[in-house]
Amino acid sequence: MQKMTQQLDEMEWPPIEFEGELLPPSLKAISILVNHDFSESTGDWIWRLPHCKDTWKDGQAEWCISAASEIICYLHDYREDVLRDIDERLNSDGFCAQRTLDEWIMALSRIKELAASSGGLCRWIAQSATNPA
Repeated sequence: MQKMTQQLDEMEWPPIEFEGELLPPSLKAISILVNHDFSESTGDWIWRLPHCKDTWKDGQAEWCISAASEIICYLHDYREDVLRDIDERLNSDGFCAQRTLDEWIMALSRIKELAASSGGLCRWIAQSATNPA
C-alpha cells in the first residue's frame, strides 16, 4: 500500500545541493534506476549524482542537461513501472512512490535549468547534518 506522505531521515537521505540550490532528499534514491534502459552516459550520471554525501562532485553542464532530459522522458514513458519500483524498493525507507516520482521530475527539471546557467561546469554535494561544509 502506497503512503501519501513521506518522512525521510535526513541523516540517511540528506538533500542534494546542486549549484547552490537544495533539491528534495528523495533525489538521493534516484540511483535505483541505474539498471533501467539509459544510455551509458546517463547511467554514469544517474549513479554519480546521488553518491555525493559530504563530497563535492562535478560534471559538465551539457552532461547534466542531457542526462536529466533522458531520465525525465523515461520517468514519463515508464511511469507505472517506476512507481512500482519506488514502492517495492523504497517504501520501507519512508518513500511515497507518487510524491517521489513528482519530486524527481521537478528536481531533474531544475537541474536542467541550473546547468544551463552554470557557465559550463556544475557542482553538487549532499551535506550531512553532522558534517556541514
